[in-house]
Amino acid sequence: MTAIRIETDDATLAEMFDWAARTASRFVVGDGRRGPLDVSEADPGPYRTGEYRASYHAGYLFRSGYYLRDFAHQAVGAQLLGLARHNAAMLESFVRSATPEHGGWPVWALNFDRVTPLAIDYRGPDRFVRELPAVFELVELVHVLYRWTGDRSLLEHQRFWRRTMTDFVAAHDRSFPNGVAEADGPGIFDGAASYNERPAGPLLEAGDAFAAQYAANRHAARLESALGEDEASDRFASAADRLAAVFAADWGAADGATGRLVSARDADGLPLREWMKEATWFPPMKGLVDGDHPARSAVLDRIDRASRALETRPRNVEALSYLPELFLRHGRPDTAFEWMRTVYDARDAPHEVAAQGPNGDYPEVSFTLVAQIVAGFLGLEPDAPTRTVTTRPALPRGIARLAAHDIPFGGGAISIGIHLGHELWLENGTSRDLDWVPFVARDDRFHDPHLGEASFGDAHRVAPGERRTIRLGPDGGRGIRPARARSTAAASAQGR
Repeated sequence: MTAIRIETDDATLAEMFDWAARTASRFVVGDGRRGPLDVSEADPGPYRTGEYRASYHAGYLFRSGYYLRDFAHQAVGAQLLGLARHNAAMLESFVRSATPEHGGWPVWALNFDRVTPLAIDYRGPDRFVRELPAVFELVELVHVLYRWTGDRSLLEHQRFWRRTMTDFVAAHDRSFPNGVAEADGPGIFDGAASYNERPAGPLLEAGDAFAAQYAANRHAARLESALGEDEASDRFASAADRLAAVFAADWGAADGATGRLVSARDADGLPLREWMKEATWFPPMKGLVDGDHPARSAVLDRIDRASRALETRPRNVEALSYLPELFLRHGRPDTAFEWMRTVYDARDAPHEVAAQGPNGDYPEVSFTLVAQIVAGFLGLEPDAPTRTVTTRPALPRGIARLAAHDIPFGGGAISIGIHLGHELWLENGTSRDLDWVPFVARDDRFHDPHLGEASFGDAHRVAPGERRTIRLGPDGGRGIRPARARSTAAASAQGR
């Protein structure tokens, strides 16, 4: 764990971060000790044991392993907390499990030995829990971690992402051929279409898997570019464009004013526009509904309303933990902060699964709050391979100052802060020069923080140990784009 810390003028935000960082640290698993395997409510023991390896809880705390869906959502928070080594090892363990014997599916959960599937979710190589969105989120995560760390060993997973985005998709696009991967069956042990495990009926296609597949193609294209494989990069980018065209043509809103997009297709291929939680909010979260989508505002408003309404809101806190990320990506920090407070305020309430204890003991809650506060509100777009950091800070109303110190990036750390009406700054704590691309003007377009293009023409070079500062005007800095930055070294020289 690193010593990442924040400074802010908002007491609630400071308390939230301190709780989240402290709580997440409780869920880290170290190397070397022996522990029980296959612990779950389904098995009273006695348990066989194994040597635990570096990892962390991602999923129910009363089980002896980590889950793919939760891991994919917690990994950025883990990176910020200094768990890059744990992330890389857990990623590799899931990639390694996506074998021909498993039909290209990664297993759903692994014990803390990072080798054996967790028994409650694995009955055999053709009978284990699997949900389509997770396959594609694993591809995306390869690139996300590469952008934060610059670790080129992550590019060694090329065979996995290529097979997933070609052979696996082709094998799951048969009943309704349109390029969109389909479920293997109706239930989670069959290969379900959605993260939503409580649909009204069996689904063939779902919006969350569709959106995750679209994003995975975008990220795979960037991974191929990093390897100099331009033709392969173009193929994945073209695949993403085709999926976007299918979504626009066949999944759009019948009435744009209501925001009721298609959320899924039933077993007969018929479109369903009902509220389906993840299947409804993943398309805007992954960029299929972007700033140019004619119904974007209505779609986002509908998600916000439905997630609050007593009869339609998600029953578990971990589902709600996606909503801040959704609204941050669409330039709505006020709504994002409202949902972060909702999740945080529910930390002591009992989880819907009684054995889990309070909501705050569900690991996804703390890890995602760390990511949303630091990476989200400061608008971090990391690109460690090119030694570039882009910042698009978007503070909620009522917060004027936020700084994060010792953020793990590349092989070192950076610190970033903004004080509205005063300054925006970045300090380079790595051993090499960085290019910093700062944006101050509030931007409500969609941004995937791990797909941003480097804008070297707007970059400020920041030397190791240097702090670069941009002075903001009296309007708070929300309406200007910075033209130049000053370094602490330069400012000191002028003052002598």
